[in-house]
Amino acid sequence: MSIAGVAALVTQTVLGLVGLVAGGAKVTHQEKQVDEFRRYGYPQWFRIGTGLTEIGAGIGLIAGLVWTPELTAVGALLLSGVTAGAVVTHIRIDDPPSKTAVPAAVFLLSAALLATRPLSLV
Repeated sequence: MSIAGVAALVTQTVLGLVGLVAGGAKVTHQEKQVDEFRRYGYPQWFRIGTGLTEIGAGIGLIAGLVWTPELTAVGALLLSGVTAGAVVTHIRIDDPPSKTAVPAAVFLLSAALLATRPLSLV
């Protein structure tokens, strides 16, 4: 396997774990997440929906390592969507760049992974 192939697998694994951990923090009502969504001006049901989407993305990314690449594409698509929304949210509420950097990096990595494992609708 090439270095690029190994890098893609490592990126996919890390992003899958990020989705599971970040989503888990949201759906288990961790105080920091509850406070952050309140600060963003979002209802708490949106926190749960976001967390479930992140968990779904993480499952897709991890399952895509074992089964079909389409799961990878779905997971990357979900995670890139959530993190794009996170970047917009942080910019909207004038958070410092340090708060925007992590979701921006996750967005770029998941979008790059999606570009290498495109979703086939046929």
